[in-house]
Amino acid sequence: MQNVRIQRTTKKDFPYIEEKLEKYILDGDNIDWRTFFVARLNRKTVAFGRIINHGEYFEIASLGVDYYHRKKGIGRMILLSLAEKAKRRDSRKPVYCVTHSPVFFKKSGFKETKDIPEKLKLKKCEKCKFDSAGSRVMIFSGK
Repeated sequence: MQNVRIQRTTKKDFPYIEEKLEKYILDGDNIDWRTFFVARLNRKTVAFGRIINHGEYFEIASLGVDYYHRKKGIGRMILLSLAEKAKRRDSRKPVYCVTHSPVFFKKSGFKETKDIPEKLKLKKCEKCKFDSAGSRVMIFSGK
């Protein structure tokens, strides 16, 4: 997509991110604006996500796309960019995602996994409580 740039967030972006985290019921635990990246379309922030370094592995979390910019490929762009950034930090560490949207992650090349770090097992169980739509919460690992 033209004119989309993925870049580190600034403190100025954070009120937008906080609002969307709450609105979209995304993982807002232990948030630090410095761990986020944003996608900008014509200089407007339209998506965001973060990389959490858990020591032995990375987690892509809190991935959100503005409602009016969904289905344009922006979510996939930021997801793949975050996965690439995590791998550049340390290619030996696996990259995981906990999600209610398994199709989105499958289409982006992630695979469902049963080999789950203990901390993500707990997160998966906690997030199930928020899943009123009855969709499955799945954990994916990067390529």
